[in-house]
Amino acid sequence: MSSRIRIPVFTSPSSSGALRGTAAALAMVALAGGPAAGCGSSNESQRAEGGGGGTTLSDEPRGGSELQQDGSSAIERVDVNGDQKADVFKFYRVAKGEGETAKKVLTRKEMDVNFDQRIDIVQYFTGEASAETLVREEMDLDFDGRVDETRHYKDGYKHLVELDLGFDGRTDTWRYYQLTKADDGRNVLRLVEKRRDTNGDGAVDTWEYFAGGQLQKIGVDTNNDGAPDRFTVTKKK
Repeated sequence: MSSRIRIPVFTSPSSSGALRGTAAALAMVALAGGPAAGCGSSNESQRAEGGGGGTTLSDEPRGGSELQQDGSSAIERVDVNGDQKADVFKFYRVAKGEGETAKKVLTRKEMDVNFDQRIDIVQYFTGEASAETLVREEMDLDFDGRVDETRHYKDGYKHLVELDLGFDGRTDTWRYYQLTKADDGRNVLRLVEKRRDTNGDGAVDTWEYFAGGQLQKIGVDTNNDGAPDRFTVTKKK
């Protein structure tokens, strides 16, 4: 992955106004993204490492627009909309040096995309300075302070997305992706499987299998043993 963060476009199934508003605001915040570098501090807005529905995002207001270094860690605050309140927070591990010339490794980035002084998106990184890779991303899609979507990345590519489409604090949809080759040789990231909890009991009961981006088969767990036992093959148009 390049040293510059690529802010993703929201592609969740929801078409709510809140989701569209998040995407629009995110585009504005992305302008302040800058090069990826740095690590997370444990004493400011440190959040649970677990992803998925129910995780709470920080709502602690924090202002300023500056870079502060404290020993082996540093925090950069960026004011995107010019209201004298920071909207983007970058957390670094300082490998060497001080100030602007310090060699910093980005480990976490927090963003307030609707400028209400509450964190809406948190990204986690691994790697070394100027070569960081995004490994996980947590998003509050409806601005209620709770994670609704968690994206997991492998080798710079999204491979699993956990969604709380009911916005009730519980993950109910899991989407699995695989990097494949298109006919022209290009790398294409395609959805290969979707798992769903349709009755809200916390267990997967429906499986959808895809090939070439098209739904091929649907499996349902009818006896509650945790595995699909009835299948429906979809017809090609």
